[in-house]
Amino acid sequence: MVVKSTKLLSALDALVRRAAAAAANRSSSALMRDAIVRGLKTSEVIDTHLALARFIGAGEAPGNRSTNKNYFRDSGRQRAR
Repeated sequence: MVVKSTKLLSALDALVRRAAAAAANRSSSALMRDAIVRGLKTSEVIDTHLALARFIGAGEAPGNRSTNKNYFRDSGRQRAR
């Protein structure tokens, strides 16, 4: 068996631990292996636009930052102290 290291968000780690605790005699590693196999076997294509739809517009900012030269007028200059 090959050992791989993976970083999980705390919330995802908590879900894996809860699922492992609920499954009798199953380790977190075994559950993650099974989930990976199921994920690789599926032929479903994930639409990234739909997957990220709830985050679109979450960081609203003025729409003209890249074209408004006045926005960048003072960037890079030392401030008077």
